[in-house]
Amino acid sequence: MALEKRNITSQKESFAKWYQDVVREAELAENSDVRGCGIVKPYGFKIWKLIKEELSRKIDSSGVEEVYFPMFIPLSNLNAEAAHVEGFSPELAVVTHGGGKELEEPLAVRPTSESSMYPTFGKWIQSYRDLPLRVNQWNNVVRWEKRPRPFLRWSEFLWQEGHTAFATEKAARKEVREMLEMYKDLYEYMAIPSFIGRKSTLEKFAGAEMTTTVELMVRDGKAIQGATSHYLGTNFAKVFDVQYLGEDGDLHYCHQNSWGLSWRSVGAVIMAHGDDSGLRLPPNIAPIQVVIVPIYKEDTRSKVLEFAENLKEELSDFRVAVDLRDDQTPGFKFNHWEVKGVPLRLEVGAREIDEGKITVFRRDLNAKTSIPLVDLSNQVEGLLKSVYTELFKQAKDFSSRHIHRIESIDDINDQVGFFEASWCESVESEKLLKEKFSMVSRVLPREFEDKEPKNEKCFITGEPAKHDWLFAKSY
Repeated sequence: MALEKRNITSQKESFAKWYQDVVREAELAENSDVRGCGIVKPYGFKIWKLIKEELSRKIDSSGVEEVYFPMFIPLSNLNAEAAHVEGFSPELAVVTHGGGKELEEPLAVRPTSESSMYPTFGKWIQSYRDLPLRVNQWNNVVRWEKRPRPFLRWSEFLWQEGHTAFATEKAARKEVREMLEMYKDLYEYMAIPSFIGRKSTLEKFAGAEMTTTVELMVRDGKAIQGATSHYLGTNFAKVFDVQYLGEDGDLHYCHQNSWGLSWRSVGAVIMAHGDDSGLRLPPNIAPIQVVIVPIYKEDTRSKVLEFAENLKEELSDFRVAVDLRDDQTPGFKFNHWEVKGVPLRLEVGAREIDEGKITVFRRDLNAKTSIPLVDLSNQVEGLLKSVYTELFKQAKDFSSRHIHRIESIDDINDQVGFFEASWCESVESEKLLKEKFSMVSRVLPREFEDKEPKNEKCFITGEPAKHDWLFAKSY
């Protein structure tokens, strides 16, 4: 049966256009009347909700408590930490009027919450008995984007941001790594492999001592920063007077962290798994895991529809839909659900009922198979696990094949993927790389931290190299 194709540009022709087409055709989001801001539609928001629920479970189980702080921040708070405000000033949205009057002090619309929360931390924390303080909030932030792209870079987006305070640097740094592992596990839940480790001086969070990152390779070979976990040291504690009275009777500054993940993760899922037919969703975060498409003629209509509804009831442990539209052909329906990335499609007609078998289409393989109706729920569960395993394997194989070792900056070419190279880690050399190739360091992988670089000399400057890093163009 021929499928009725949707209007999706091929990845090879234009990956950027393909992405926009999939967001539109899969009914994930659309532009709003405010430039740079988007409207997330129910199907797109459900994907984010399923990601959020899993991450929220992980955060809660780690002992972190939830809070909520205002979205408006006095500009004086933001200006208090010089590196912090410098890092965000190009992206700030500022409110100067409210209630018909000019405000005595302008208010920044939250770009992140360090400068909003930490003055209050200074009030909440008095002694070592109040530590550690570990809170998280789910909220929106605004960072005015010049080149917006759905989910990846909107001027307003949703995320979670964890903020914590500890008595010692050792305890704080331990949590930085634990949160990084949590994010890595979350992306594995989405069948996306990741590269985790430290960011460079140029790429670290404004005001942090150290930034660690989860980097993802998507199907055009570019990188997406999937999440970050920062050790802030005592930088913000000194600015906002976040101190505690220690057991020794002296006052000490708290060591602080912040960590976060946004709905950029939805964009990562689209780009890491999608193909020329649209989305391919891992079952864990698929709004519909199984769609049943009844196929019938007028004389078999009632029989087939009743059977399809019974199947839905039998598969009630999963997220299941039955496509009951009478005004569309089976081919249109097949294409519709393929674009939306539904992991399994069950095709049900009179022949399947009579033979006691169901035709199953797997979106991960774009292939059909046939399964008996006996013990259907367990069979579907097994198939969904297989879909997850296959998507993760495909993504991991793609990442492994597209890491290119280079010895010199002159070796950089148009190959798809990441470049691995030995680097001196200087800010000047990274600026040069960015100017010449629109590329920066993405991550010092954790497995390279304690190893000598493969080359003694930096691939950019020829100076002594410190570590092997991964470099890439990014979103």
